[in-house]
Order: sequence, then structure tokens, then C-alpha cells
Amino acid sequence: MKLYRSRELSDHWIGEDQHGALVLWPAAKGGWSRRTPYTGGKRQLEEIDPRLARGSGWPGGGAGRPPRSSEPLRHVGIKATEEERASWRRAAADRERTLSEWARDELNASAARQRSKGRS
Repeated sequence: MKLYRSRELSDHWIGEDQHGALVLWPAAKGGWSRRTPYTGGKRQLEEIDPRLARGSGWPGGGAGRPPRSSEPLRHVGIKATEEERASWRRAAADRERTLSEWARDELNASAARQRSKGRS
């Protein structure tokens, strides 16, 4: 489950429910009990560490204390042709992942292979 924040709604969390729908709730203890469907755009949302919503009651936040940093995940831009993007989208869809998730997984796997080659 993913968690987002919005500059326009800084006192609320936006996250996925158990079915993948986006939901808005107050960023406060027990705020999940006051959740409503999120109807805004997704483009302006920043994905952040789901543990930040711990204590709000959101099921994706896990247990324990929230981490100290609320630093959002950073975006990485890659210039690509339309053909490359189409190929990547198909590969992501074949694995039932979003393009972003698939790209992150592939880049992390490649970096891990490079690190392990360096240790040999």
C-alpha cells in the first residue's frame, strides 16, 4: 500500500486502502476513522514512506513509531523514445506492476548485480 502527501492538503494523508482506491484522512492519531474517498489528481502527489502514517490507524502504516524523516521519495527523470516507453510499459504490465515500480525494481536489480561483480 502506498502513502502520499499533497502540498494543498498538508494536514492530511492520502493513501491506498485494501482495494487500491485512494483515500484521504486527517494526519492525526486515529485519523483513518475519518477517511473519505480522494477525488483529486494523482500527478501532484508525492509518494512518501508508509511508516509515516503510523498511529493514524491506516492499515498500510504498520506498527511502531513513525520514522523521524518525512522526506518524500525523489523522482528520477529518464529521457526515452515513445518506442522505449511502450516497451517498458508492456514489460511492467506483464509483471502486473506500474511503470515506476517496474523501472525501480529493474534499476535496483542492475545496481545489485554491479555491486556483487565488484566484490568478486
